Amino acid sequence: MSPEQELLTKWRSLPQDKQEEVLDFVEFLQLKIKLQEKEKIQPTTPEGKGWNSGFFEEVIGGWVGEPLKRPEQGEKEPQQEIWVRIEAAEAVSTSVGLLPLE
Repeated sequence: MSPEQELLTKWRSLPQDKQEEVLDFVEFLQLKIKLQEKEKIQPTTPEGKGWNSGFFEEVIGGWVGEPLKRPEQGEKEPQQEIWVRIEAAEAVSTSVGLLPLE
């Protein structure tokens, strides 16, 4: 019995819901194969994706000065306060005849 015949015989012996699972799995495998073939065709190097040769090496390794330090940002402003300011700005813009902020 060929592998194709054996598969068909075993598939036919399954309940219908399991047959559908097998079909779903076959579709998954077909999609996986297509994606693998597409990856082989598409370049995976930065240059193949349109970046200039050596771009990342220059940018990432380009800083030669003192180490960068981020200053303290302070306390986070409460969200409610921000919305109050937005509503106040909308009220002012409406009162002077400007379009409402969106």
